[in-house]
Amino acid sequence: MVTTNKGMGCPMAKRPAHRLKFGIISLTAIVLVAFLMRMISYSMVTANGSINFSGYDSFYHMRRILYTASNFPHSLNFDSYINYPNGFEVGWPPLFDFLGALLAKILGGGQPDLYTIEFAGALLPVLLGVLTIVPLYIAAVSLFDRKTALLGALIFAVLPAHLYISRFGAVDHHVAETLLSTSAYACFILALKWAREGSLSLTSLKTISSNKKLIKSLALAGASGLFFALLIFTWIGALAFVSFILLYAFIQTTIDLKAGKNSDYNLICSVALLATLIFTIPLSAGSLRPGLEMSAMYLSWFQVFYVLSMLAGTLILWGFSLYISKKDLDWKYYPAILILVSVAGLLSLKILSAESYAFVVEGMRFFLGKGEYIGTISEALPIFLTTEGKLTFSQVFGSLGLCFLAALGGFFLLSLEWKGEKSKPEGVFFLLWSVFFAYLMISQRRFSYLFAVNVSILTAYFLWVLLESFNFETEVRKLVKSGQIPRKNSEPALKAGKETKSKAKSKSKNTISSSKKDLQPDYFKIVSSIVLIGLVFIPCLWADFAFAKEEGSIDPGWKDSLTWLEASSPKTSYYLEPSETPEYGVLSWWDYGNWITYVAKRPAVSNNFQTGIEDSSLFFTTSSEEEAKTILEKLNVKYVITDKMMASGKFGAIVKLAGEDISKYLNIETVNGKRGLETVATAKKEFTETEVYKLHELDGSNLGNLRLVHESDALKEKNGIKNNVKVFEFVPGARLSGTAGPEQNITATLELSSNTGRKFTYQNKIVSDKNGSFEIIVPYSTENMEGGVDALSAYSLNAGENVTVSDIQVTENDILEGKTVEVKVPDAN
Repeated sequence: MVTTNKGMGCPMAKRPAHRLKFGIISLTAIVLVAFLMRMISYSMVTANGSINFSGYDSFYHMRRILYTASNFPHSLNFDSYINYPNGFEVGWPPLFDFLGALLAKILGGGQPDLYTIEFAGALLPVLLGVLTIVPLYIAAVSLFDRKTALLGALIFAVLPAHLYISRFGAVDHHVAETLLSTSAYACFILALKWAREGSLSLTSLKTISSNKKLIKSLALAGASGLFFALLIFTWIGALAFVSFILLYAFIQTTIDLKAGKNSDYNLICSVALLATLIFTIPLSAGSLRPGLEMSAMYLSWFQVFYVLSMLAGTLILWGFSLYISKKDLDWKYYPAILILVSVAGLLSLKILSAESYAFVVEGMRFFLGKGEYIGTISEALPIFLTTEGKLTFSQVFGSLGLCFLAALGGFFLLSLEWKGEKSKPEGVFFLLWSVFFAYLMISQRRFSYLFAVNVSILTAYFLWVLLESFNFETEVRKLVKSGQIPRKNSEPALKAGKETKSKAKSKSKNTISSSKKDLQPDYFKIVSSIVLIGLVFIPCLWADFAFAKEEGSIDPGWKDSLTWLEASSPKTSYYLEPSETPEYGVLSWWDYGNWITYVAKRPAVSNNFQTGIEDSSLFFTTSSEEEAKTILEKLNVKYVITDKMMASGKFGAIVKLAGEDISKYLNIETVNGKRGLETVATAKKEFTETEVYKLHELDGSNLGNLRLVHESDALKEKNGIKNNVKVFEFVPGARLSGTAGPEQNITATLELSSNTGRKFTYQNKIVSDKNGSFEIIVPYSTENMEGGVDALSAYSLNAGENVTVSDIQVTENDILEGKTVEVKVPDAN
């Protein structure tokens, strides 16, 4: 079995030169493997001579990288192109995007063009992902040994959960979260270890100059604090990782008190947090908010206040543990009183700062997978549940392969290995770290990329336990040497001068026979070991190459439509200096907002920050044309974009955020299908009256102010649905006015052909008043628009069974200026 005792040695310990050389070569090879694995998506991402980014947030990160590269080193904090027309203050800390812009500057020689900036953005996650191997190796070698660390690094190099967020084109700060949190925790593990071995205490600080372990411990604690500060500058949720240090200090001190051990070395927790505080202050000072506001959602003095409270917490824990020890009190007083103090502190925070209290509570809800919008975000769902709330294992095995089971086995063995007297603080920290990240993954599947580090180390440990039970290394050496038989058979006889020649020959034969037997490899053990290794790596590689075949997240239909929108719609101002309000906005569902802003370079009402959700959800679910028109006018919207998913798979989320129940629009039943029980949704009349249905399924029929101006030519099947995209223009519309019979059904009809050549019919219906007067608003002109949606006829108007008016001409000027077109309706008699 792999034991932890030999692994608990310092990774910097001297070792033979050939082993050092082998370790460096092995780690370099693993880094190269990791780089190549993350670059296998290169051909798909760079297809057609452009960069096809993956994900939704990648497009907004690229907008920020583009802005910073153009205004280096300044970052984009307020953006008038999202949450249109109000604009939005971006809460993302800027470090990740700054690094992308810096890389672009380097690759572009200080003056990068657009392609260079996009290439740099696509390459950045690869570089950060590969760098994560270094702190992972340091953490693993500190906890175990070098061979476990190398194996863990190799597993991490191919683990799908991390490769997915660090592959070429996945421009998102998640990869930076993993790198910086792993670096902070790896440095902390070493600092903690050397603090324990160097017997860190207030007294020992007086003689620190003669204690190299304490010097190294304090230096590493400072490095840990630096990485925590950089993490805060990368992700607004980073404070949870900082809080974990306080949680560890509490649990470790409780364990030490119960065992009657001294826990002065836990002062290193305070040193790490003090360093975090020191490095965080200048970062927060550079992000001062109006009136020195302490905002939890943005970089501000709040982060300083929070880290300061964590630092105070660790000092209180240490001081109280000293009091318990000196008074020889029962260890149970320690957790009991501190839990009461924590509850009291939270209640006090509620009284003193409602905003800070709300942030803490909302942060806890977030990490519990709760929140107003989280239930509508697929990546934020629990990893063991489908969108329908059913149990599933596909997500966890798709992200972690069989390494997930191996990691569970490794965690169980380590829990047994590191219990009682064998317990080491750094071991306890690693186990708690693993539980913490496992919980994050279970509550929200997207956090599997964080747990990937722990899974890699735990799997490596568990795999070595199994391999050593088969004597894997010994059997491999035997296999290598199996063809080499000693040739100097007379050598024993020459050395044994007193033996007879016959005895020497007999002894020589016996020696050769025994040597052959000892050198013969056990093929069962070798094959069994190879199978185990294959079970770890093959599922991971299978998933990795599947990721490499994935196209960018923006499907051809959306790319086609947004490219058209950029080229064919009136250009808006302030794109690279978004401090002023642009001329008009574009409305779609929030999933697509970042695409609209980056690809089409147009302002989006609703985007992936969940801005504008209330208005957009109400617009798409309303059955009132007047209410829809009011929303568009209020938001100064010129274009509305729909796709098939909004009228099908995404409709449930739209309804939920509109404050309605899906049962109002759909009859949902569970029936026996070909694959067992299936969920079937049948549309109600209320669904066919929604704005999204009228637009996407009826091409805007029965609507007077929205006209189809473009539809995607490319169709891509997703979840069994061929998704197409339609762009509608909001126009004043011409008014067909006249007099017919009282309370008569009036229908205006126009035959059209879309830009793809698809023929469709537009109709709008009203009822004349009691005097017979009517006015129908229509959005299409009868003048042909080159390359767009063309009229195939003039309007016809039906005013009863036997009354039809044909050849009604409507000009584009009539449509854009809302002019009235008089229609003479003949008497039916």
